[in-house]
Amino acid sequence: MSPILNDLRWCISRARAPRLRTMRQFAEAEIVIPDGPFEGRRFRCDRQPYTALWLDAVDSGKWSRFVATGPTQSGKTLSCFVLPLLYHLLEIGETVICGLPDMDMAGDKWREDILPVIEQSRYRDLLPRKGGGSRGGRVDAMQLRNGATLKFMSGGGNDKSRAGFTSRVVVITETDGLDRPGAASRESDKVTQLEARTRAYGSRKRIYMECTVSTEEGRTWQEFESGTHSRIALPCPHCGNFVTPEREHLIGWQAADTQTMAKNQARFVCPQCSEPWTDDQRREANVRGRLLHGDQSVNEAGAVTGSDPETDTLGFRWSAVHNLFLGAGDVAADEWRASRATEEELAEREMRQFVWCIPVEATKWNQTPLAVTELAARHGSWAKGIIPADARFLTAAIDIGKYLTHWALIAWREGATGHLVDYGRLEVPSQDLGVEQAVMVTLRQFRDLVTNGWPKLGTDKPMIPDQVWVDAGYQTDVVYAFVRESGNRFRPAVGRGAAQQRRQNYNQPTQATNTVHHIGEGFHLAVQQAAGVYLVEANADHWKTWVHARLSTPLTSPGALTFYQAGPHEHLALARHLTAETKVEEFIAGQGVVTRWERIRKDNHWLDAIYNACAAGYLAGARLIAEQLPEQSRRSAVISSGHTRRDGSPWIDLSRWRGIRGS
Repeated sequence: MSPILNDLRWCISRARAPRLRTMRQFAEAEIVIPDGPFEGRRFRCDRQPYTALWLDAVDSGKWSRFVATGPTQSGKTLSCFVLPLLYHLLEIGETVICGLPDMDMAGDKWREDILPVIEQSRYRDLLPRKGGGSRGGRVDAMQLRNGATLKFMSGGGNDKSRAGFTSRVVVITETDGLDRPGAASRESDKVTQLEARTRAYGSRKRIYMECTVSTEEGRTWQEFESGTHSRIALPCPHCGNFVTPEREHLIGWQAADTQTMAKNQARFVCPQCSEPWTDDQRREANVRGRLLHGDQSVNEAGAVTGSDPETDTLGFRWSAVHNLFLGAGDVAADEWRASRATEEELAEREMRQFVWCIPVEATKWNQTPLAVTELAARHGSWAKGIIPADARFLTAAIDIGKYLTHWALIAWREGATGHLVDYGRLEVPSQDLGVEQAVMVTLRQFRDLVTNGWPKLGTDKPMIPDQVWVDAGYQTDVVYAFVRESGNRFRPAVGRGAAQQRRQNYNQPTQATNTVHHIGEGFHLAVQQAAGVYLVEANADHWKTWVHARLSTPLTSPGALTFYQAGPHEHLALARHLTAETKVEEFIAGQGVVTRWERIRKDNHWLDAIYNACAAGYLAGARLIAEQLPEQSRRSAVISSGHTRRDGSPWIDLSRWRGIRGS
C-alpha cells in the first residue's frame, strides 16, 4: 500500500467526529466517586438501581425537560445535578448554564460538588489554569480547556443578569429556591427566565431540575405532576406482581418500645399480597424495577403497556423504598424517632421531605422554627462593624476550608445577649501557594484583621476580641503553628458531634487532670504536649442547640442573638448556613434517646464559626444567668502545659485571658 494512501486513510479517520456515548455510558466509564462510603470507586448504577432508570430515560430522547426529586443522602445531587452538567460539559463539550437560588452558592457548588468529580476523572486536564474556577473565591463563569463554558446564574439580581447569555443546556439545583419571581422582575419566575436562555434551540434544548420536594405548590412537585409523573414499579418476590410500595407499606416498627426494636422488626410488605420483603429481596426487586409513566402498567413478565403522556417533561421520583443505601430497619428507626419527637410537626416534615419524598402541607411549611427569611431580618440597632457601647466581651471564630474560610465576630452584652458585629469570608489561595502555606497566609490575614480591632460606641479606642477560636479540624499542624506564633487570645478548637466531619461524640470530663486544665459548659481545654498548645474540644451538638435557642429568643429579650443592620437580602446566605443542620433524636443502646445534629445541606460554615464564637463567649465570661464565683476563684491563674518558651514562660499564659478563672 502506498504511503499516500496510508496518509489519506489516516486523515479520513481523524476527520470523523468521535462517537458520543449516552449519559449512562459516560457516567459508568468516567465518573469516580470523590467521597463517602464508595470513595475512589467508579460510579455504578447497580449500587442504586433507580439511577439506571433515570439515566436510561434521559438517554431515550423522548423529553427535553427533566425534573428529578428523591431522598437526601441517596445520590440525588451526583446523579441528577452533577452528572448531567458534566456530561454536556465534558462528553459533548458544550456550554452549560447552572441555575442556583443565589450566587453565594456558586463557589460552594463548584468546589464541593462539581470540582471534586472532575479532579477524580481523566478530564482533570481540562480545568482552567487561569481566570474563573482556577482558584478559590467567587465563581461566576469559567471556560474549560475544551472550549466549553460553565456559567452560573441565580434567582437574585435583576433580570438583565440572565438575559445576555444563551445555551442549549440549563442545569438547575434546589429548584424550589428559584420559584418566586423577584419583586422588581417584569418577567415571569426565575426558573422560566433561566429556561428562556435556551429558546433559540427549540426542541433540542435540555433543561434539568433537581430539588428536594417542598410543598404541593412548589415548582418541583408541580413539574413532577404535570410531567410524566413517573413511578418505579418493583416485582414482588412472592406474588410476582409489579407494585409501588410507599410509606404505609413499611410496617413492624409502630408498636416497638425502643428504636432498636423498631429497627429489628421493620419490613417492607407487598401492597397486593402483604407478604414481607427482606432487604435482599428488596434489592433484587429494585434491580428488576420498571419505570412507568402516566397511566402505564406492567405485566408479570415485566412488559410495560400504554403510551407515554404527551408532555416534554420527564417527572422522575424515587423514595426510601428505592434508596438501597439504607435498610428497612434504618428507615424504621427514623420513623420511630420522628413519631416520638418533641417537635412532632417538624419531625414529620423531615420524614416526608427527606426520606419519602412527598410534599408537606404549606401551612406546616410556614411553621419552621428558624425560617431563613426570618433569620435574615434579625437586625439589631447597630451598623456593620460597630460594637455596642455596653458590650462587655468580644469573641471571634474562623472555620477553615481549602479554598475559603468563614469567620464571625460577636459582641456580648449583659445576660449573654449577643450581637453579630461582623462576619465574612477570606479566600485561601491554595492553587497558587499550596494548601498548607495558603492556609497560614489566610490565617495571618485574619490575625491582622483581629488585632486592628473594631470601633466601639462611646470610646475612641478599638476593641480587640478577648478570645479567637481557630478551627483545627483541617490542617491541624498549620493551625497549631499559627496559634503558637499569635499569642494567648488565639486558641485551636475542634467540635465533636454527629454532624461533624469526623463524627466523634463529645465526652465531657468530670474533673481537671494533668491534660485537662479547664472545664467549661460543653467544652474543655486539653493540653497537646507535642504541639505545645491548649486545644479546645467542644460539644458541637450542645453549642449548635444553644445558638438556635438564641436565634429563637425575641429580639428584645436577654439572651437574644442579633445581626448588624443590612439590606433585606444581605444576611440570606448567613441564614442558610445557620439552618443547614437539623436536630434529631436517636436511640443508642446504653444511652437511651440521644439528641444530635445532622447536616441537611453542605454549607454550614458560618454555623460552625458562630457556635465556636458563642462557646468562646462563655470562656470569656458571658453568662445567661449571672454566676457568683467564690472569691478565690476570681484570681487569675497561669496554666502551663509543661512546655516553656526560650525565656522560661509557659506556652499558654491564661492569666491574660478574661473569663478563665482558677479551676
